[in-house]
Amino acid sequence: MLSFGLHGQDPTVLFMKLVKKFQAVKSYEVQATIKPNIPLIRILPVKAKVSFSYPNNFQIHAAGISILPKNGFSELPKLFGQAEKFTAISTGNENLQNQDTEIITLLPLDNEGDLVLAKLWVDVSRLLILKSQVSTRTNGTLVSEYFYGTSASKGLPDRMLVTVEVKKFKMPKGIATDINRNSQPEDAKKAQKKGTIEVLFSHYEIH
Repeated sequence: MLSFGLHGQDPTVLFMKLVKKFQAVKSYEVQATIKPNIPLIRILPVKAKVSFSYPNNFQIHAAGISILPKNGFSELPKLFGQAEKFTAISTGNENLQNQDTEIITLLPLDNEGDLVLAKLWVDVSRLLILKSQVSTRTNGTLVSEYFYGTSASKGLPDRMLVTVEVKKFKMPKGIATDINRNSQPEDAKKAQKKGTIEVLFSHYEIH
């Protein structure tokens, strides 16, 4: 069930326009460079190939250890593929990337599921999501910012910046072991609760 908002464009209409744009891309492949900046670990940028097929099948093939959160890719398609399972409300406006955006919040009808809520910052003029905030019970809050270039008409970003909660972020086993061995003072560890992962995309092959 999707409800009317009190500000800006009707969130039902806006969300369904995003759904329609997403559904227009049935599959794609793209080259990616993953650049993690996670406190307490050191890892070099990794080259990867990302494949998507509708509605939410993502595969990431990396040349080395990749710590990219898969749900950073899959959460939005899950929302778009199950629009009837959310209530959409308008929750304000914000200027991002020198663009005015409307914020819509999606509340799941199933209060017992893993997803708690999702917020989307939408550039209405171009029908692009510039930022998303997805909160789940298992992975905490994942904030992603999207920057667009040549594939903007398809809603596909050239750059993505993901902010993660280090405590809840699931690391590969080898990396997690390195963190546990780290001898930094406890105060320093507490001060670094968030990390970022930058992903650069190039050479989209859209089908």
